[in-house]
Amino acid sequence: MFIKRDGLNTTRSATEAVTQQAVGAVGQSTSDPGFAPISPDTPSWGPPPGDNSPGYFPISPDTPSWGPPSGGGSNSPGFFPISPDTPSWGPPSGVIVTPPIIVTPGQSPCFNCSSGSRMANIRFLHAAVDQPAVNVRIGNRTVINNMQYGNFTPYYLDSGSQSTMITITDARTGNTLYQRYLNFVDGNAYTVSIINDGSGITLFTLTDTPCNSRNSGCLRAVNLSPNSGAVDIFLSGYGRIFQGVSQLGITGYRGISQGAYRALVSEALPCTNNNQVIMGDGYVECNNTRIAIMDSSMFNVMSGVTYTLYIIGRAYQFPSLQILTLESDLVY
Repeated sequence: MFIKRDGLNTTRSATEAVTQQAVGAVGQSTSDPGFAPISPDTPSWGPPPGDNSPGYFPISPDTPSWGPPSGGGSNSPGFFPISPDTPSWGPPSGVIVTPPIIVTPGQSPCFNCSSGSRMANIRFLHAAVDQPAVNVRIGNRTVINNMQYGNFTPYYLDSGSQSTMITITDARTGNTLYQRYLNFVDGNAYTVSIINDGSGITLFTLTDTPCNSRNSGCLRAVNLSPNSGAVDIFLSGYGRIFQGVSQLGITGYRGISQGAYRALVSEALPCTNNNQVIMGDGYVECNNTRIAIMDSSMFNVMSGVTYTLYIIGRAYQFPSLQILTLESDLVY
């Protein structure tokens, strides 16, 4: 489901040995038990005159103060100073946020189980390059604050209706970047991706279908890069599994045996026969055409679990193209 600004269009997860030299003592017998000569460079570590308190130790002026600041109730147990560079992942001040609900496998999400009213599961992925950190609201609930590019949320529950307002705002300025009603169906799970749309953003929604296979995992791919063109995706042990995935293109699901794999992405090769593809160290090749691998990523596959390989970022530019693997087993 590809949502444009003007509406909703439907389309198809040492030591160096130290030379010891005797230092002669001046005017003192060196035969006294425990005597050691003192170098003139040896600093005096004893307490200042008059301070004979047990356990005293001088503090270097360069020693940082790790204790809490004075006053303001900062002497509470467990206090720790917060770096000014630490991002704030919490909701804005005064906003009540409904925490994400993780549903165990095999359980249908339910808002009011006694009445049988089921809920839709919705998560968000920030895949829009050169766009600011955002706040996301579902209806009048702020579900994530200061969401950075390349991050994604857990699933949140929604009543599932044809009138759910999704609002994306600039986390710094508060300006609204996108706002529109979207359709979500009770009992289904969705990944809503924030993607580039010219100089702004739009939303791209996929339904996260459960994997019906008990003997393998289910894998698909979607290309959200704004400039990569068509790409091929490879999997260790399988070779090329998806070819020619265009921008905003979505592949079908493919069964993958349980295990650990490396996924790779390159520009699309000029051949359709997978038997002609050669996978080298950092490149793929066919028909005498060699293309560099733009990114690779390790991930694990479990039987009965759905995975989506999201291709985000820019080809040969910053932020570079990358494979982000999202799974959706916890909502079914």
